[in-house]
Amino acid sequence: MKPEMYKGMPAVFKRRDGNFEIKILVTGGMLAPGQVKRVGEVAEKYGAMVHLTVRQEISILGVPEERLDSALSDLEEVGLAPGSAGMTFRNVVSCLGEVYCFKAAAETTDLAKEIGERFTGEKTPGPLKVGIGGCPFPCTRPQFNEIGIMGRVRPELDLEKCTGCGKCVEVCKVGAASVVDGKAVIDYDKCVMCGRCVVNCPVGARYTAEDGYMVFVGGRGSWPPHEGWMLRDFVAREDILPLIERILEVYRESAKPGMRLREFINTIGFEEFKRRVGSPETEKS
Repeated sequence: MKPEMYKGMPAVFKRRDGNFEIKILVTGGMLAPGQVKRVGEVAEKYGAMVHLTVRQEISILGVPEERLDSALSDLEEVGLAPGSAGMTFRNVVSCLGEVYCFKAAAETTDLAKEIGERFTGEKTPGPLKVGIGGCPFPCTRPQFNEIGIMGRVRPELDLEKCTGCGKCVEVCKVGAASVVDGKAVIDYDKCVMCGRCVVNCPVGARYTAEDGYMVFVGGRGSWPPHEGWMLRDFVAREDILPLIERILEVYRESAKPGMRLREFINTIGFEEFKRRVGSPETEKS
């Protein structure tokens, strides 16, 4: 049985206790202090409990139907609105990225905001979820989203600066760093481009030669879980939004209503999907 929605809003719906839930849209897991305060005030005044969803949104539970309009109005005053639900481009999940995290290889929160402002709420054939991770060891598990974005850096080595201290070997999680004849060596066949050697090099011998993002498509976190296909192994920041736009175009052109992105890709094959999305040169032309 589908939950009863309030005034057609899929993110405001009746729960089993007979009261309503307001699921608030949060992009990249980021809220201003005043917004957090207002959530607490609204929950205390109109509801019962606050729930943190697995996709970084906030739900206010236990709101009686006759108090919904007042609660929604109070939230709107601080820029908070009901969240994403249904057959739409959902809220964007993100880790903290390089602005806050020492381990991150790329910026994430501003990118999440840009993607959210451009796409969140748009109609899609099926639910479409996006996750962004700032490094190849991502706490947000972007591979298990319809579109997953993972930060990467390609490290280079300045042999004149390298002292052979071995710090890069110590921090490398995949055995791609070694010291040979007193100098560091990078095995690019093993390197996952996480950037930890760059961040931790005490003399700056390691540096970022190129940074960008790996992009996955067709992941799914619910049962049964599926890891997505790698669509691109290195995408520049400025090319992320155009690539998402193209993915959505291909998806909308042929997918049946209710069909999730993974199901659609399975019907035509990943290589055909990749061909339809096109090359980076195609997107820029």
